[in-house]
Amino acid sequence: MKTKIYSLLAFGALALTVQSGCKKDFLEKDPINQVTGDVAFVNKEAAEKLLQGAYDGMYNDYHIWDYMINGDVTADNAYAGGDNQANIDIDLFKANSTNGNVGRDWGSLYSDIKNANEVLENVPNIQDPALDAGNRRNEILAEASGLRAYMYFNLVRLFGAVPLVLKTPANLSEMQPAKASIDAVYTQIIKDLEFAATNAKTTSANKGIITKGVANALLAKVYASKPTPDWAKVLQYCDLTIANGYSLFGSYNGLFDAANKNNSEAIWEMQYDGWGGQHGNWMPSVIVGTGWKRFCTPSNDLVKAFNDEGDLIRRNASIYFMNATTEGWSDSYWAKANYPYINKYRADDKSDSYIIRLADILLLKAEALNEASAGGWATAKPIVNQIRGRVSLGSTPAIDQASMRLAIEKERRLELAFEGHRWFDLLRTNRAVAVMNSSKDGAGNNLYNISTANLYFPIPQAEIDRNPNVK
Repeated sequence: MKTKIYSLLAFGALALTVQSGCKKDFLEKDPINQVTGDVAFVNKEAAEKLLQGAYDGMYNDYHIWDYMINGDVTADNAYAGGDNQANIDIDLFKANSTNGNVGRDWGSLYSDIKNANEVLENVPNIQDPALDAGNRRNEILAEASGLRAYMYFNLVRLFGAVPLVLKTPANLSEMQPAKASIDAVYTQIIKDLEFAATNAKTTSANKGIITKGVANALLAKVYASKPTPDWAKVLQYCDLTIANGYSLFGSYNGLFDAANKNNSEAIWEMQYDGWGGQHGNWMPSVIVGTGWKRFCTPSNDLVKAFNDEGDLIRRNASIYFMNATTEGWSDSYWAKANYPYINKYRADDKSDSYIIRLADILLLKAEALNEASAGGWATAKPIVNQIRGRVSLGSTPAIDQASMRLAIEKERRLELAFEGHRWFDLLRTNRAVAVMNSSKDGAGNNLYNISTANLYFPIPQAEIDRNPNVK
């Protein structure tokens, strides 16, 4: 069996992936599954390498860095910081179709989809009995399906309607696909995740791969994010995830200690091993340290939220303050004598980042219970209190469905800050416009004046030029 190059679609995606990217060595490395012509895949070893190539492809700007720009800087958790105009324009809701980050994200995610599709196209046709021993062939297909679903989940939340590319383009028409509706994209995401949840490994010591727990957790998040959430399904898949053996890590601060990678709370975690290995995490070096103005500065609004809650444990684990008066840069939001930096990524190029952890799913379960009925807040309350109890906070004061809804929103913000979730939480709850327009700087001034027209990224201009069907 042979795999083919992804022709113009692949080249377009890969070109966008590197456009305006950071100048890091890993962008110059060839992924394991890159091909320069027809390549034969004839045995289990080749199938495993093809799948590994799909995972290795995730170590790109989107998953290392832009997840925080999109999830926290776009929202009210952080300012762009630094001097990168593309980041600043996203922060201020001024990004247009030529924004470098927007093009890079589109290209990175479609490149990841290409890699997953190569696995799904080729592995079923490899004639090697070893692939079917212990259900390994289906596990490989399940992992690739889960990866593809995750990439489309990011695309549909960032861009809305996008093309569904599920196989190697065979002709010009397939190289220039029209956008599928948001509902159609979600239908495909759910189909892929259901296959993954049925066929993937139940657990794995390597928390960087797709397992049943990951697939079920993603299904819970997907059903909560659809244009019309299905709270019964959210609850179903939260329960299936929780039953998979995860448990809250004892120390919130310890979650971000490099000694506690792949802990009991981690469901899916990026696996960084430093530049001496294959996967180095350059993100901490651009948010932490001195000598030049760092990116992703914690916002006044978030610091105030921590302080108003008396949430010192999570604040100090998430943010640290430093005297930066000797630095040669200026800042519009913070006095340099007490300047905030993100504190969740502390191990330089070996800091892992969580894609999903149990606290996220527990709070999502509480949300599903609260939304299911007017009295559901009472059953949601013990879950919220469990999360609060870990950081020595008392019981939530919520006393009805409406107050519990806001309590869960706040709890998710403080618990998951700088992990790439905040903006997508505001989007799926239809709270983005109201929350952003009430966000204030340190002097009490409103920072934003947005509308629903600002909620999605524009399709990149380079993609429109290549494919007129995505206008």
